[in-house]
Amino acid sequence: MTGSRVKVRRIIHTIHATADMDACRARYLDVLGGLIFAEGYFEAEDRDMALLYVADHMIEPMSPRDPKRLDKPFARYLNRYGPGFHSFEIKVDDGPAVAARLKEGGCKLAAEYGFFFFVRQESTGGVLLEVCDRPMPNDPYERPDFRPAWAGLHASTLRALDHIACVTADASAALAFFTGLLDGELLAEEHITLPQPGRRWVVRLADTRVAFIQPDDSSSGALGAFLRPPTSGIYALVWRVEDPQAAERFFHSKGLSTRRQDCVSAGFAIEPRDFLQARHEFIGA
Repeated sequence: MTGSRVKVRRIIHTIHATADMDACRARYLDVLGGLIFAEGYFEAEDRDMALLYVADHMIEPMSPRDPKRLDKPFARYLNRYGPGFHSFEIKVDDGPAVAARLKEGGCKLAAEYGFFFFVRQESTGGVLLEVCDRPMPNDPYERPDFRPAWAGLHASTLRALDHIACVTADASAALAFFTGLLDGELLAEEHITLPQPGRRWVVRLADTRVAFIQPDDSSSGALGAFLRPPTSGIYALVWRVEDPQAAERFFHSKGLSTRRQDCVSAGFAIEPRDFLQARHEFIGA
């Protein structure tokens, strides 16, 4: 803990929920140069997972082994929310102690397994959050020679994650959670016009930036459309690339469509339907 706030040691990964594990993991490897370092099956929730790095950020494709088993949490989630980004995960020092602290703060938790658990969207301003106190199995980050720039020669020219972009209808609640209960640092507050008028708050959690975006009108536009159905709150992963034009040509060579419409950055995105409904945006380094 930092005073009364929970200290975030790092953002561990972003989960990509999918019904097709093989296609999802292959897309990250083929298109973004991902490197898988672990795979596994979690019997309690009947789900498969892969752990991989894209440049300096870990992604966890996750799928229910039997999507029809709605008695299992992950199959239930996929049935309700559909494929796309599910949550991001933070590392803390003591999972049970943090769970107790968050409950004292009025938060609703789910899937409490002791060393990891989830904080429900209604407690965070709209973003599904995973909390864990243990390293991922075989995580290269835990090794003394880990180099975040290992992916520097990939054809996409991808360098690093710039930020995680979240869309919320209640930014004040998101800020209260991430900078009040957690030890996030508010870096910037600004008005935005892309993809529609609104406000954007950038928060640093450990060594990762997270943007919380609230549209002025949550009943219209791309951001309003995102907020209308049940959502995890994670709109996009925004990446830095050395050469945006080369990156876009490379994605096109892979048969993927790109778009600038609905982007929360000044760059471009791979069409989400071409990436199993996850939005990846790219800006110049």
